[in-house]
Amino acid sequence: MRRRFAAVRGVLQGPRGPLGWVLLLVAVFALAQLGTVTGRDTPDTKNYLAYALSLRGEDKRETAAVVIDHACAGRAARARREQSVDVLKFDAPSPAARVAKKCRAELWREVDSRLRAGQTGGHTLPFLSARFMRIFEVRPGYPVFLVPFVTVLGATWGLWAAGVTVTAAGGVLVHLLLRTRRVPVHLALTGQALYYVLPCGTTAMRPMAEGLMLALTLAALWGCALALDGRRGAGIALAGGALAALFAVKHSQALFLGVGLAAAGALIAVRRWTRGRSPGGAVLGL
Repeated sequence: MRRRFAAVRGVLQGPRGPLGWVLLLVAVFALAQLGTVTGRDTPDTKNYLAYALSLRGEDKRETAAVVIDHACAGRAARARREQSVDVLKFDAPSPAARVAKKCRAELWREVDSRLRAGQTGGHTLPFLSARFMRIFEVRPGYPVFLVPFVTVLGATWGLWAAGVTVTAAGGVLVHLLLRTRRVPVHLALTGQALYYVLPCGTTAMRPMAEGLMLALTLAALWGCALALDGRRGAGIALAGGALAALFAVKHSQALFLGVGLAAAGALIAVRRWTRGRSPGGAVLGL
């Protein structure tokens, strides 16, 4: 364990001590997200939030009330933003209240009818058919990650804080990965900043599993980089742990990444062998 922390400190501090710059980028990114606390939802958000609330012990009706209120607040916020940039309607009365009311009526009608029909199993709410909802039932990783955030901060701020946390972590992992591969400090910081401002950062901030998937994928890649850099034990443990966690988030992604890393390790081993060099314990471990 001490060796792993030492590896992190060594990569972050380096000869120029960039830790302060890494944290500054994280702070700037987090502050920038305060402008859009609501309105990032996707159709999947309702299912993940319902799953998280169910893990916390809420019943179906209580969960539905929180999830529907959050989803409709997001729709209302998006409607208000769209109106504010419409040159013909920007000064019209806000549509937020009307959109939220219509949204609540629609979602409650869908959920209530399915609950009355007996579709009450699982951790999610019956927004769609039971067959479709089973897709989310086998993805407990992201809801488990959300539980402490929504418990402490509530649905809206909890989802926002979870998004900031996982996206900030992804950027830091980009920096760590690049520094482990001997990329100069200023380029590693540039990579971290680009992660935040490019579409990958926008996607990671959305309240769905993709942000956590990206962070765990980067953690696995960093583990591989550590292993190739000679820190085999820490690297293999990190890569294996990240893949295991990723399997709980989305097993298809974990399997794809695992096969890809295994293939990459095999190619490196073959290349070293053809050049008369030992494949290396780190490569064989991967």
